[in-house]
Order: sequence, then structure tokens, then C-alpha cells
Amino acid sequence: MKNKLLASIALLMLMNFSSAAMAEENMIDVSNYSASGSAYYTAGVEFLKAHQYTNAITEFRKALRENPTDKSSRIQLVNSYISRAMYFNNKATDYNKAANDLRSAIFYMKYYECAPVDAQYLTNLNTMEENLSNILYAMNADVTPKGHFMVGKSLRAQGEFAAAAVEFHKSQTDPTYRYQSLVSLGEIYYILNLNDQAASYLEQAINIDSKDPETRLKLARVYERLGLLDKAAEEYTASLSKSGENQDILISLENIWRQKVAQYPNDAEAHSNLGAILQKKGDFDEALKEYEKAEQINPSSVTTRLNMGTMYQAKKEYETAIEAYDTIIEFNPNYMLAYLYKAQCYKELGNKDAAIQNYKLALNLDPSNQQVKNELFDVMETNMTTDEKLNYIYQEVQKAPTNADLLYRYAYELHKANRLPDAIMYYNRALTLDPKNQDTYINLAQAYKQQGNYDKARTILTDAKGMFPENSLIKKQLQALDSETASLIYADASELFRQEKYQDAINLYNKIMPATSESLVGIGACYQALNNNAQAAQYYEKAFALDPKNADTAYYLALAYSNMEKFTKAKTYAQKTLALNPTHKDAKELLNYVIEQENTEQMDKAIACYDQKQYAQALAILNKVISQDPKDSNAYYYRAMVYDAQKKYALAINDYKKALQYNPQMIIANYSIAIDYDYLAQYANALMYHKKYLAATQKVGETNDYTRYSHKRVIELKNYEPKPQTKK
Repeated sequence: MKNKLLASIALLMLMNFSSAAMAEENMIDVSNYSASGSAYYTAGVEFLKAHQYTNAITEFRKALRENPTDKSSRIQLVNSYISRAMYFNNKATDYNKAANDLRSAIFYMKYYECAPVDAQYLTNLNTMEENLSNILYAMNADVTPKGHFMVGKSLRAQGEFAAAAVEFHKSQTDPTYRYQSLVSLGEIYYILNLNDQAASYLEQAINIDSKDPETRLKLARVYERLGLLDKAAEEYTASLSKSGENQDILISLENIWRQKVAQYPNDAEAHSNLGAILQKKGDFDEALKEYEKAEQINPSSVTTRLNMGTMYQAKKEYETAIEAYDTIIEFNPNYMLAYLYKAQCYKELGNKDAAIQNYKLALNLDPSNQQVKNELFDVMETNMTTDEKLNYIYQEVQKAPTNADLLYRYAYELHKANRLPDAIMYYNRALTLDPKNQDTYINLAQAYKQQGNYDKARTILTDAKGMFPENSLIKKQLQALDSETASLIYADASELFRQEKYQDAINLYNKIMPATSESLVGIGACYQALNNNAQAAQYYEKAFALDPKNADTAYYLALAYSNMEKFTKAKTYAQKTLALNPTHKDAKELLNYVIEQENTEQMDKAIACYDQKQYAQALAILNKVISQDPKDSNAYYYRAMVYDAQKKYALAINDYKKALQYNPQMIIANYSIAIDYDYLAQYANALMYHKKYLAATQKVGETNDYTRYSHKRVIELKNYEPKPQTKK
């Protein structure tokens, strides 16, 4: 075999291949493999020659599904992945896709089958693995077991099954990820129709955890595809016992046993098993027919009689069921299940004494059977005192100290009796033995909460939520606990605030986890009381982000920013407050104050610009102030002064008049108007405003240079006095 990889993909980081011929040189030589007769194979070869690598991959995968043992298709598929990896690496500079294609190539060379390989084949494989390692190094990829597992999950979700399998093969070497990786490998091999490998990996997974019904169901389907019906039925049954009346499983089991019955019509066990499945589906009439056939074939079959008894029991025909169980006991007096099921029937019939008697007979035959013990206790406890119940279960615990279910039950009864420290101790023991019992977490957290240990209760529920993210009850319990905890802390913190112990209140508010809008407002109020408005604003901001429809929080923010003299922000939040609650009186008053202060700041800037003869800047500021408050007399007055400086006397006169309109006490504006009319040579108007100015100043007894000048101009402009009209 002359398989060669003439160039390493690792080198592709440093140089680009400029021709398709170069890419072809890096492919594995297939001359020693016979060409496939598949049309998919032929199409794939043509696509590969034309460098249409994606199409080639699609066709060779089809050819391989058509004939999974065809080595030609597999090697050409490897070549297609290598060629596309080189394209992604050199021309598209997409190292992630290049890495995925190399993973897929490695899968089909290394993991697709377990056939012997020669030295050259191993050399080719080692080269590809080195290339992949170099690309991953360049990408700074996480190559820990966890990293491999997470990449495998991502690739699996994207449908990149071959590439995902390579990652799961690497992660399964770590005990932490071994079980999940083996299950994932089983799923991928099943999807790729490599059923022997799928069975192998799922079997390994079940050896680690035999209680997972989903994994057993997957294995059952693999066995069924392989034609191993007995093994499939065994796994379906095991899965069914742990997952309830799953209709899909029942249908699969029905199909298997119907096949068995058709193949072996005189097989009593097959008829009995088919009857049992039909019974679980609720088809009692058909189930009875199968049981009767089984009994005709083998009248002494205990299994058939037991199944018939359970069917009548399911139909609530308890007397008939008891008769069926009695025939079993007559034939085999040591058959424990017959006593157990008889006891259950008597319990349903209300015959407590007969139920207890049969439970005890069953327990004598199987002293360690916890189900029998539990059911016997359930019947007996109706007449027991609390102490008798606890004593009874305690004696059982002493006999089986590692029985998690028993420890849980004892803890539960202690919990009901309000013996919280003991209940917590036994819940914890049960949890150590069985960390997958979700009820234990919920009840243990409840016990801690009843003790007032909210932190411990929250830790327990948080851990449980991480382990069982789909459990809605755990989520609700955690939410309820957080709400209750927050309410208690909030009340205590509010009392500390009332006592002016602000830092203590802050410390307490910070214990509310996760933080709520109320707790954040509380912290903000404490900082505001400490005159630390900057910190207060930070917490109000966080609170408002959590509850953006709370008008009060917006007002608190506005007030904090106002206290910091950040009037623009204060105005923003005052306006938000009023948008949320138009009747908020405090917000209205604050907004007016803030606008006034903001305008005062702007006026100071405008006056400074005026003094520095920066008239354009001064006008821009004054225009903004007037747009925000169209009745600001000062803004009109100073804008008029700017117009005066620019010799725009008509505009100035208009603004002086507006200043007087909104503030009649601004009598100096009359003087300025008179002066501007003088400049415009409108002497009659100038005379009129000089007189208005003098009249206003006489009321307040004011004499200054302005009044003296106005007196002078009144005399000088006497000729412009309006002449009285004569009567005709």
C-alpha cells in the first residue's frame, strides 16, 4: 500500500498551496482499493476531480451508507475531507472548519471500523492527528477532557457526527465525562448505521449507570436493528420499568413479541409477554386472549397465571385476581410475588388484616425486599402513633443503614414530627447514598428553612437546580425561598434605616440574593442619607434597570443627581418619572427646580461667552434656554444684549420687550429699548420708552446715570412729542 500525505497541514499555517494539483498530492493513494460499483461513488469521484469537495463528501457518504464496508468509498471520503480542510486552511483561512474536516477524516480512518492496518496507514493517520493538533494549538483551543466534551456536544448539535465522535472518543477517557461521552458515541454510531459499535458503547455506558432508562432505550433500539430481539425486549422492559408507561416503548415491545409469536406460535412465554404488553396498553380483552393461549400451551406456567392475576388487578376485579394468585401459591407456595399482589388486592378491598398477613408472608420469603416493607408499613401506619411509626422505621434503618430510600423515609417522618435536626441528618445521609433523589433536596432545603437557615436552604436548592435544570418544582421552591428571605431581610433592614443605622442596613440589604429592585432602592436610600449621592445614584440606576416602570425609583434618581448638581441627568429622570406617573407632585416640583438650575448654569455660560465677545456661542446657549423655558425673561434680556453688541437693534428691541412682558419689574429694559430706538433714529419711540423708564424709576426713587441720561434725552426729543389732535 502506497498511501502518502506529501505535505503536512501543519505547514499550511506558513504557506499556501497555489494549485489544485498540490491539494491532490496530499490525498491518500487509493490505487490498492477496488472501485465501488455505486453511482454515488462515481459521482463523488467526479466531484473530487472537479475540486467540488462538499459535493464529493455528500456523495461518498451516501455510498458509504449504501455499503458500510466499502473501503474505496471510505478512503475517498477521507481524501475529500482532507482536500476541503486544506481549502479552508489556505484559501478561506477558516481554521475552525479546517479542524472539523480533519476530525471527520480521522474518524473514518481511525474509528469507523476496527480492522487491522499496516504501518503506512498508521503513518498517514498520525500525520493527520499531528495536523489537527497544530491547528488546534494555533486556535488556542481547549484540549482538556472538558474542552473535548463541549466541542463534541457542539458538533453533535450541528450534525457534524463524525467530527463529534472524535471529540467524544477523547473525552471518554476522563471519568467525569466518560458516561455521557459513551452515550453520545452510541448515538452517533447508531445514526451512522454502525450498529455493532453503537451497541458496544451503550453497553459500556450501562455498565457505569444501569438506572438510566433513556440509555437502555437507546440500546434496545440498537439491538432491535441488529435483530437481537430477546436482548432488545430485555432492554425495552428495563427502560419501561424506570420511565412509566411509555407508549413508544410499549409499541416497540408489542412489535417484538408479535414477531416472536408469529415465528414461534407454540411459545407460551412469547404469548404471555405479548399479553403483558397489551395489558400495559390497556387492551385487556386482547391481553386475556394471549394469556389463554399461553395457558393452553403450558398450563403450569406460573408467569402466565401471574400476568392474568395482574390484569384482573389492573381491572380492579380484585376477587378474581386473588383466585389467580391462589392457583400459583397452590402450585408453588414459595412464590413471593403472589403473596405481594394478593396483599395489594386485599388492601384495595379494605381488608387490612388479610393484607398485613400476606405482606408478612411475602416478607418471610424475601426479608430484604424494601417494596414489601414499605407497603406493609403503609397499611400498618394508619393505626400507629407518631412514635410507633418512627420506632418501626428506625429499626428497619438499623438493619439496612445504606438503604437510601429507607433513610429518606425515616428523615421524612422525622420532618413531619418537626424533629428538624434529626431529619436534616438523615436527609443528608440519604443524599450521600443517592444524590439523584430530587425530593431529598427539596425536603432538606425545606427543613433548613424551617430552622431559619436560609443560606443553607438556598445552597441546597441551587445545587439541585444545577443537577436537575428541568425540575420546575425546584425552581419554584428556590424562587419562593428567595422571595421569603428577601422579605424578612428587607423588613429588618428597613428597621435599621429607621433607626439611622445606615451602614448596618446596607450590609443587610446586600444579603438579599439575587438583588431585587427594592433592596437596591433601600441601599440607595441609605447612601443618600449618608450624603453619598454618587453611590446612591449607582444603586438607583441598578434598581431602575430591574424595574424600569417604577416612577418612584426614577424620582429618587432624579433627586440624587439634582443633589450632585448634575441637572441634565436629574431632568432626564424627572421627566421619566412624569412619563410613568403624570400626577407625581414631587417630580413636577423637582423638574421645575432642575430646569431653573440648569438654565441658570446655561445663563452663566452665555454671559461668560458674551463678556468674551463670543456672540455666536452665547446666542446658541440662550436659544437653547429659551426653547426649554419660553418665559425666561433673563434669557430674552441677555439675548437682546448680544443683539445690541452685534448692532441688530430691531432684534434686540423685540427681546427687551419680551423680557418686560414676562418680568414687568425689569425696568432697565425700557432704557435699553429707548437707546436702541435712538440708534434706529426712531425718536418718537425712543422718547416714549425714556419716559416709561423715568416713570418706573420715580416710583422706586431711583437716580443714577441712566435716569440722568434719560432726562436729558426727553428734553432733547421734546419736538417728537405727539401733537394733540385739534377738533374740527
